[in-house]
Amino acid sequence: RSTSKAESTPDPAEQVETPVENTIPWEVFTSEQVTLLLSLEPSAALSKLCELIPATETHINLSNSITADTYLYLLHFANRKQLNETKTGALLTLFKHLLAMIKDGKSLLEIVMESSQLLTCQKDFHPKMRMDFFSKEEVISVTEYLKSTLFQHFKLYRFTLSERQEDTIISLEKIVNTCPPLGTFDPPPLAEAISDHDIEVYLNAPPPESEKEEEEEGEEGVEVGEKEAVEPAPPVISMRNVQAVLDTVGGEMLDKLARDMSTKCAEKEGQYMNRLNKVKKSMD
Repeated sequence: RSTSKAESTPDPAEQVETPVENTIPWEVFTSEQVTLLLSLEPSAALSKLCELIPATETHINLSNSITADTYLYLLHFANRKQLNETKTGALLTLFKHLLAMIKDGKSLLEIVMESSQLLTCQKDFHPKMRMDFFSKEEVISVTEYLKSTLFQHFKLYRFTLSERQEDTIISLEKIVNTCPPLGTFDPPPLAEAISDHDIEVYLNAPPPESEKEEEEEGEEGVEVGEKEAVEPAPPVISMRNVQAVLDTVGGEMLDKLARDMSTKCAEKEGQYMNRLNKVKKSMD
């Protein structure tokens, strides 16, 4: 029995763990997609990124625009540092993870610690999966890139990715003014002003009577109402009367002014003579 137990119990040294495939570089894009993006020009790469993410309406959606531009700058950094598709894919995955932390409201210190632990392989990104793709020099370059982009503009990233963007509705409605139909008023009368009925009565009023008809009616009225008292016509003021009144008032005003001036001059003359007499007496 002991022999059978020994045979059935496997040796711990002989147990070999099944290796786990590290799929960190391909969580955002596949290997073929990363290779294609690295080979494209910036304008074509941006269009392809918007199609693969997907990031629609980047001209009005700020969050999608920031995400697409961030991935485009990462591709430019990878081409400049001559990183292969595996390292570029891992870098894209790292940035996606950091952007998700910003959206979740994590602080800058938490994001800096997370990125440093992942790049230095002090922490597993997934169980039994680490970012052990970069060399020491590449880790330093990636850290400097993070420092000058994501860390330096952390508040900008947090605001654009976390705040809800207000919807701005732009109306494209076109108003075409046409001529009014024949027989209508243009512009129409105001509702609070003259009514349509009053306007029609005014337009449809009979023409005014001529002067001859008025004279005839006036003579008839005089003949019929001879007994009635006729009010006298108001007196007419002629220009001669106006001129005479003005001359009279003007003459009175000038006479009064002349008397006042002569009185004041006499007073001043007396004052000066008194002063001269005093001066002469003092000199004598």
